[in-house]
Amino acid sequence: MSELTDTKTKIRRLGKTLSLVCTIGGFIFALIAGISFLAACAVLFFPDLISRLSGFFEQNSLYRLLSATTGISQMETRFAAAIGCTVSAVTFSLLTFFTALFRKMLLRLILAEKPFSYKTASSIRKYSFFILLMLLYNPVVGILLFLTVYLFSYLVEYGAMIQEKADETSRIQGEMIVSFAEITENKSGQTGGHIRRVAEYTKVLARELGFSPDEVEKLGLASTMHDIGKLIIPAEILDKPGKLTDEEFRIIKTHTTYGGQLLEHVEGDILGLARTIALEHHERPDGRGYPAGLKGDGISMEGRIVAVADVYDALTSRRSYKEAWDAERALQEIVRGSGTQFDSRVVEAFQSAYPEIQRIRSQYRDA
Repeated sequence: MSELTDTKTKIRRLGKTLSLVCTIGGFIFALIAGISFLAACAVLFFPDLISRLSGFFEQNSLYRLLSATTGISQMETRFAAAIGCTVSAVTFSLLTFFTALFRKMLLRLILAEKPFSYKTASSIRKYSFFILLMLLYNPVVGILLFLTVYLFSYLVEYGAMIQEKADETSRIQGEMIVSFAEITENKSGQTGGHIRRVAEYTKVLARELGFSPDEVEKLGLASTMHDIGKLIIPAEILDKPGKLTDEEFRIIKTHTTYGGQLLEHVEGDILGLARTIALEHHERPDGRGYPAGLKGDGISMEGRIVAVADVYDALTSRRSYKEAWDAERALQEIVRGSGTQFDSRVVEAFQSAYPEIQRIRSQYRDA
């Protein structure tokens, strides 16, 4: 998972927590508003309640303002108390409105595909003016809340600017990856369709395993460079029609380390992911893979996904040294390697998504 995606996930989790707090707070405020309204009615008919409720409304700045300007204190006690309770009801109704408004802003932020956007910032700025109604309750609190939310809208706008730059970086990375993939395709005529199918298989498996749409697309793009190290391998070995010698097979295996070296100093989350895949797509959970002999969770999930996609396509495709296997035989080979050659969770996902895998194999079949 990239740092940007991880940050978005954390923001969404925090936003959902705050949204829950707003929901609970709004319910409490609405309850108090309802009680205040009932109290306003009750003091009219039960004057002995006034002494118990006086502290409930006398500290309200709006009530004090009304007292100073309209002479509420000169009214009959029960009417003054009823007005005080009504003012409290109005105050807590406003607080209920504000929490609902804040929750709406949070949901707009956390549920958007891209939480940081100029549109979201503009909406938050617009909503912030409703907070000025809080001035009726407490001028200091109202001003502080308004300035806080207004400032927050600019922070979201700054986030949108960073997101825009990140999107541009991703676009440039995508163009670079496509160019490298085309070069790799031209290295050997047998790899063109292979690269496209592995990318599509990878995306299907990632979706099945619960990756987000953004992660699925990035992983599919990065997977196209899994064999980039083969650019360094001599063509006579890559296209050899017969069985490889031990030395030739040793040379073939170096395409993983070459791939890691070619991508070692690149920047960007997609190219960084491509480097991980190039290094790890021949590792095995049982530790018998290469180049590092990684085991189990020591292999990235992205590497484990591409390993299944890569081997299945290699089995079902014609090569200079073999004929293509039929689909059912290749499926059984993948299942047989579950837990040893392949990650068992990825194999389960492969089996679940097999109809879609077959559709892709048919759609992008080699000419």
